[in-house]
Parts: sequence; structure tokens; C-alpha cells
Amino acid sequence: MQQRPRGEPILPELEEPEPVISFNSRVVALRTTLGRSAIGLDVRGIATDVVRSSMCDVPEEERIQKGCVRCELAGEGDPFDDAVLETLLAAFDRYPTDVLEATHIEKVALCRKLDYEDIPSQQGRVAGTVDLRARRLFVSIAPFLDREYDPEGDITTDDIVHHELFHLFEYERMRENFNDDQEWRVYNPLGFEYRTENEDEPRKPGFINSYAATADIEDRASMFQYLLARPNELCSLAVDDPTLQTKTRVLWRRISSLIGPTFLAKRAPCVLEWLTDNRSAKANEEGPTQLRRPPAQYYRSLL
Repeated sequence: MQQRPRGEPILPELEEPEPVISFNSRVVALRTTLGRSAIGLDVRGIATDVVRSSMCDVPEEERIQKGCVRCELAGEGDPFDDAVLETLLAAFDRYPTDVLEATHIEKVALCRKLDYEDIPSQQGRVAGTVDLRARRLFVSIAPFLDREYDPEGDITTDDIVHHELFHLFEYERMRENFNDDQEWRVYNPLGFEYRTENEDEPRKPGFINSYAATADIEDRASMFQYLLARPNELCSLAVDDPTLQTKTRVLWRRISSLIGPTFLAKRAPCVLEWLTDNRSAKANEEGPTQLRRPPAQYYRSLL
């Protein structure tokens, strides 16, 4: 090592500053991910600051879904953690291009505020929804404003994206189940009825959360949400709940028949034990759940 000449000043080493990633940079990254599947992204701009669902212009008796949705678009300057957009990007990144294309989704709207104009009881409670006719998914960032984003919180961007994306997927690719799923309802406890009031009650056995007990389409979407966003929680809850295991099998079978099993298996490997566990399947078949369940060999053939 060479000696410094006498009198030469010793300067401190300068550290490279961490690059600042702006809101617009994150939006560009999200647009790029969505664009691979020809999906557009709505955020607040000069020309547009509000998006309404297609049902707002349809007479109530002709609507294919309830409610007129109003989304105040999010944009630069809104007080939310950078992690919100990062995790939103990660949620969509989980999906291979062919899987996103299978949902036929065309637009994602990022909302600062999301409400139903004509359903007062839902004011301030909507974290996400879909416009089935316009094939648009609405994501609200309202739950994450003015606070640090918690990836383990009660509601995450993962939860919203996977739950709402399943609604579009089921409507587009499993329309008969979306409209009237008799098979699914057979697995519920005897005498059970879906109703909106169930959301405010403790979770019932056979349901992944309280919201799942409000409607059969929400039951299935919530199960898919947990498969993708909270697989370990799903596996933990289902250990002593044969009905949850049965519903998981049914959903897995339906989705795998359309896009193959690899996508689900990578995200929720703990579920694979149920699909090949003859003892668990036999215990569940003692009730009405035996009506339409394929044999255990079917699940092995999907793995």
C-alpha cells in the first residue's frame, strides 16, 4: 500500500444516496406488469379524477350486479405508504400472463375513495369491487391512507386483488357457478343461510371469515383470496374444519381444470396434503359432500 504524501488532506468517503422511487415510477412499473396482459390502469390525471361503474347508467331492473360504484381516483400527493403500490405490483406479479388473460380483465382502477352511490349501508366499507360488464377491478387505498402499510394486517392489497380478481374469473370462465352454485351450497352446515348480517358476527365453522358467510359468491372469492394471500392461515384454520378442506378441494378442482394446478400449488403448497390425503377425504364423504366430489386419484393427476 502506498503512503500518502505529507500534507495531502484525507477526504471522507461519500456514500451513494439511495435512489428515490417516485409515485410515477411505481405507476409505470404497475402499468408495465398489467400491460403484459393488455390491462389498463386508471389513476388520477389532468382529465379524469372519478370513474363510475357501467351499472350506474343501467336501469336497476336490467343490472347484472347490484350497485353503482363511484371511484375517486388516487394519484400523486395522496398520503399513503410507498409499500401500497409495491405490494399491489407484487400481487399482480404472482399471476402468469395466461392466468390474468383467462380472467378477461381489461382495467384496474386505483381509488382514493370507493363507495356505492346507491347503497348507503356500504358507505366507507368498500375495499374493492368489480365491474363485471366493463371488466374493471377497483382497488381502494382508503384503508392505507395516513398510516404505515402492514403486510400482516386485517386487510392488504393482496387480499383485495385476489378476492376481486376471482369474481371476474368466475363470472367469465365459470358462469354457471357464478349464477347458481348448488354444489357449493350443499357443503354448508344444515340449515345455514347466507345473509349480509353474518359479516358482523364471529366467524362460523365452514367459512374462512365472516364475510364469506354473506353470499356464496363471496364465500368462494374469500377462499381463493386466502389460497393466494394467506395460505398458511387457510391451512391452520382448516386443520380441524373438514368443510373448509372440502371447499378448498372443490375450488382447486375447478380452477385447475381451467388453468392447470401449478399456479395454485406454488402459492399454497400446504394444501397439497388435503388433496391426496385419503383419510381426510373419507371423513368428509360421510355427509352430503360425497355428492359430486371426484375420487382422490383425480387430485393426484393434477399435481
